[in-house]
Amino acid sequence: MRKLKIEQCLENIQATYHEPSICWEQECAEFLLNENSPNTGRLIVWKDDVPPELIGIEIGDLKLKIDQFLLAMQIMDNPRMRKGDEPTINYRSSDGKEFSIPTRCPQELLNVIEMHERGEPYGRILGGGFNSTLQAKVIMSPVSLPKTFPQTCLEFQRLIGIFSEAEYFSGPYLVEHQLRNYFLIMEECCDTNKGRGVSKPDFYNDVKMARDFVSHAIIDYPNPRSFLEKNFPESIIHENGNTYAKFDRSKDSHINFIRIYRDKAYLWVKDCLKNLSHLG
Repeated sequence: MRKLKIEQCLENIQATYHEPSICWEQECAEFLLNENSPNTGRLIVWKDDVPPELIGIEIGDLKLKIDQFLLAMQIMDNPRMRKGDEPTINYRSSDGKEFSIPTRCPQELLNVIEMHERGEPYGRILGGGFNSTLQAKVIMSPVSLPKTFPQTCLEFQRLIGIFSEAEYFSGPYLVEHQLRNYFLIMEECCDTNKGRGVSKPDFYNDVKMARDFVSHAIIDYPNPRSFLEKNFPESIIHENGNTYAKFDRSKDSHINFIRIYRDKAYLWVKDCLKNLSHLG
């Protein structure tokens, strides 16, 4: 039977899974963890009965399916998951012959497959050089692999990208940058003009005040200053008759205060993206 298959290596798998692999037969997909390196794995997706003239289109659809899977896994405790090497693409013709297809599939190769299907000779194409032989960190307790194939609409690619990017911040600015990223997502999800239909959590304004605190040189306007006077008086400075708050990233107490709101925002954003993507 004709079959088009793409195998994509995946890296930076952070979740720990009970099972080494799972196959979603109805979705024509299989996910396998590498035995000696469980933070890497492979996603295999395929489609049966693909005629040669539709190979190019179907490759695009299968790559889209891989992208949707990756987005879904990034908000399922794998925010750093990334594609590894270029995918391996293979096509099996109706008589069982295997063709390996480059990532950037040349039209000449598709012509070869069509000629093979028609029983026509094709040895001179591509200068006789054509080869049809198939060549080819833990952060939580172990969990089960999803029973249904996880996919997320590419509509959420930008928001999930902002969420995932926050995992890569490091150094003294880690917590404040993460807070900014997470609140950016909160703002967009709760914006009535965006049509997401997400209600603001009770602590929305508190997270906003904390975001403002790390985003400005000084805080001297009433609302955020009052919030800080009440919740973090250490940040308040009285100078020359003026009262203002100032964030000092060199002080552990300031970082720990921000961490409280970073963590609240992180948990809310993670659940929100799962729900919006129907992965809850």
